[in-house]
Amino acid sequence: MEIELTKDVNRKLSEVSELLDMDKEEIVNRAVLIYLDNTQKYVELKKELMRWDELSDEALNNFERDI
Repeated sequence: MEIELTKDVNRKLSEVSELLDMDKEEIVNRAVLIYLDNTQKYVELKKELMRWDELSDEALNNFERDI
């Protein structure tokens, strides 16, 4: 897969690559992995909050029914 980076991102990538003595590809791969991990955690949190919301609605309905 090829991805085109903006000039600004490519410039920053070149600077970091030189400072860390790492290949640009390795830096990009690590950055994408970190981003995907972060996104996965966000998705898991969002799913959990939705489950809590459903349980809250169910508890409220049960409470109102029992009144």
